[in-house]
Amino acid sequence: MFRILVLSAVLVVPTSLAGQRLTPVPSYAGAPPPSLARAAGFDRTPFSTEIPHTYWLEGGIIGGGSVGVVSALYFRGLGESGDRTAGTIAGFVFGGVVGFTAGALIGGQFHKSSHTRP
Repeated sequence: MFRILVLSAVLVVPTSLAGQRLTPVPSYAGAPPPSLARAAGFDRTPFSTEIPHTYWLEGGIIGGGSVGVVSALYFRGLGESGDRTAGTIAGFVFGGVVGFTAGALIGGQFHKSSHTRP
């Protein structure tokens, strides 16, 4: 029984060691990759860097103000104590953040017209 275990270990160990050897690394693998402009043959990127103007800020202000006021009134109505200022302010801030985000996302979908003078 002992001979079979030793013989199987002798047969298994060299094959597992050969499988764990690293393959040689090619010489070009250590060089840094070429830049995109040089590799593609462009002097500058082919993409337009001009960002179109949208109504994201106007939409955010309108959405934040309107949702902030409505949520402030709602939070004010939830209070049972005489002083509900903290809840009203918290409702306005929370609603304003949510409304500004939604309004900015909606307003960002509409492009401003570019008026160019001759």
